[in-house]
Amino acid sequence: MDSDYSYALKQFHNLLLSEREKEIKHKNEVWDLLTNKHYLPQDEMKKFRKYGMKRKGAPELMKSIERRALDKVIVQELLSQESKNLKVDDIDKKVDEQTRKLKRKYKNEKSFISYLKTKKLTEDNLRATLRKNIYIEKYLEEKGIRNPVIPEEEIRSYYEDTKEEYRREEYIRASHIVILVDENAPREKKDEARTKIEKIRQEIISGKDFGAMAREFSEDGKAANGGDLDYIKRGYMPPEFDSVAFLLKKGELSEVVQTKFGFHIIKVFDKKPAGIAPLSDVRDFITRYLQMEVSKKKLAAHMEELKEKAEIKVFLNES
Repeated sequence: MDSDYSYALKQFHNLLLSEREKEIKHKNEVWDLLTNKHYLPQDEMKKFRKYGMKRKGAPELMKSIERRALDKVIVQELLSQESKNLKVDDIDKKVDEQTRKLKRKYKNEKSFISYLKTKKLTEDNLRATLRKNIYIEKYLEEKGIRNPVIPEEEIRSYYEDTKEEYRREEYIRASHIVILVDENAPREKKDEARTKIEKIRQEIISGKDFGAMAREFSEDGKAANGGDLDYIKRGYMPPEFDSVAFLLKKGELSEVVQTKFGFHIIKVFDKKPAGIAPLSDVRDFITRYLQMEVSKKKLAAHMEELKEKAEIKVFLNES
């Protein structure tokens, strides 16, 4: 999931804002917010509070939660105001694509519309929120807040400081072909299965592609993927399988192995020894983590700047 989509999805489910801006008219409103002379009415805050505060608590705690909720709405509104004049190419196409991504999470159009109704939203509301968040995302990227560049030396330094966190067990990337036969089956059934997989093994030795043979002959759910088990550690497969697979060299084909499931032939495509994972294996994880930390700090600092420039008045009903 890309960053702008995940950001939009989060905002959609939190229901922070709608597109409406109305003047506040009732004295008994709990939340009144004026930012840069743009009004956010009480019903907008009610929506946020409904999904952000599900349990009752001590008044002081609830007031603290309400203030944090309000701060998030202020942040969203300020970013929206700062970003609304940006030029975003193909904005309608981007909104269409994000809408389709959200819809794919539901069985059909009817389920999607039904879900929107439970949240008192329309598809137009949703599209407006997605559009707003696309602008915000572009603004954050242009400000260097979203996906900041992390210097190589910082990545290496963080890795050295946290090496023990990347200690791992031995892993292999293996594929297998299996001919299933019950462990309590008659001998003739077992002999038939063994003969079949021996022939398959000989064809692979003669030059046939392992993956193609797995797709044609293997009898488990991995057949469609060429028998690929991905990276596995000991215990994922039966002990008889492990005792052979973890001794194979990279690229090596096993003899026939019998387990409780039937008869297997195994090929190992990669090996990751036990110990501390090298930087190359965890670089992406470290980079994403550091980006997240830097983004958080940059966003907090930038929001303080925007708040200082903006006219913000908050009226809370303390009763």
